[in-house]
Amino acid sequence: MNQSFKHSSTAPRIALVSGGLKLGGSTTFLINLAGELIRRGMPVEVLSFERENPMAADFQKQNIPVLCLDQQRMIFEDRLKIILQRLAQFQPTVVVSTLGATSFEVLRYLPKGVFRIGMGQSDDPNVYAMMRHYTPWMDLTAMVSPVMKKKAEAMPGFTRVQVAYLPYGVPMCSEAELLVRDFSAPLRILYLGRLDHEQKRVQLFPKILRQLCANRLPFHWTVAGDGPDRGFLEAKMKSASSSQTVSFAGSVRYADVPAMLKQHDIFLLASDYEGLPLSLLEAMGNRLVPVVSALESGIPEVVDASNGCLVPVNDVAGYAKAIIHLHQHRQELAAKSAAARARVQKDFSVAAMTDRWLAALPPMTTNIESWPNQWKITGPLMSGNSLQFSRPARILRRVVAKFRR
Repeated sequence: MNQSFKHSSTAPRIALVSGGLKLGGSTTFLINLAGELIRRGMPVEVLSFERENPMAADFQKQNIPVLCLDQQRMIFEDRLKIILQRLAQFQPTVVVSTLGATSFEVLRYLPKGVFRIGMGQSDDPNVYAMMRHYTPWMDLTAMVSPVMKKKAEAMPGFTRVQVAYLPYGVPMCSEAELLVRDFSAPLRILYLGRLDHEQKRVQLFPKILRQLCANRLPFHWTVAGDGPDRGFLEAKMKSASSSQTVSFAGSVRYADVPAMLKQHDIFLLASDYEGLPLSLLEAMGNRLVPVVSALESGIPEVVDASNGCLVPVNDVAGYAKAIIHLHQHRQELAAKSAAARARVQKDFSVAAMTDRWLAALPPMTTNIESWPNQWKITGPLMSGNSLQFSRPARILRRVVAKFRR
């Protein structure tokens, strides 16, 4: 089918495709961007290759249409076919693949004329290696930090496609909604994120805790989130006294995050790599002072000496030293708190993020080939096992999936 049609509307129709919607910044980004686009009257859909959607209520609250497919009961090819069928019904002018090679597979099957964007969200060599395989099917590569943009532009695989810096944005509450902080009270420290050694380095927390306790400053440390290392942390991080306490909040609903942030003073992040931490932007937007790793990517454009404390990645003792310094210099703490909010409000609000995304899109009056009725779906580019996706193996995998039902 080679018949073409012309979109009469100047507003883009945007489909956001993800490999999954697990708790984390990649899913929060989808809620923030899709919600703002819908508020501006633009058609949006979110499509996921996995069934889990722990933030379903947050999508629903913003009237964001979401399709989640069951990876346990459906083989990859069938899930890809369903997503392509849904896209054909939606008729997007723009498709954004946001997480994992699975979502990037969609870009290979879109009709000519659909604007195709691949998004990188983590400064991880594996992310660049995966994305470069799909650049022949991209019109734009979106990176969430300037360092990621620069790295991609220097790689041979990205030379054929434009690379844009499109950082995250977060909702901003009004000044009236912010609680008046008592900067003379014991410090309230918050970690909010995945509880995992990988990337987040939560195994450092017990060491930081011991250093804080040895200094005898009063504090309360909240560890919010879930992950494979939660049990380890709960066993190792105990309250030392009534004035040096630790609590575990577990998973926090996205709707409850602002209230939690308002109850704390310092945001701690000891990661060894990031793209652009959404939780960092949320915390700073609510006037928390960041004590964070001085990473190459995702941090320098947001945090500096005026609004936070940057700790060399391998200086484990530096995190506790920074917190102790803020405890001892309360006027500096108050000044950094105000500057942190001002930094996010200026450049990293949801409105600013959405403006950047819309500015990166081409004019929407464009010819797009008609969507086909069927697709010849092959194995993923990075499968490394063509036999697994042969016709006999496909039949066998469908039988196995059927018995899982």
